[in-house]
Amino acid sequence: MADAKRAILPRLMRRERAAAYLDISPAHFDKLVARRILPAPKRLDDRIKGWDARDLDAAIDHLPYDGVAGAGAPSDWD
Repeated sequence: MADAKRAILPRLMRRERAAAYLDISPAHFDKLVARRILPAPKRLDDRIKGWDARDLDAAIDHLPYDGVAGAGAPSDWD
């Protein structure tokens, strides 16, 4: 049962899990949130609950590719 529980990615993630989801340290995650590169956490019942996985995905989708001028996928896929 514990393995099944871990296999489910929660929609809202606490800071450490959100950072792990992006494969970065919690400290670096905090810096990216402060710089508004990553979204702020969502609230549930008047307390900070966590980061929405869909918001994190959207933020990552809008990051530029390394070595490519402008936005979009690498041109060698054309």
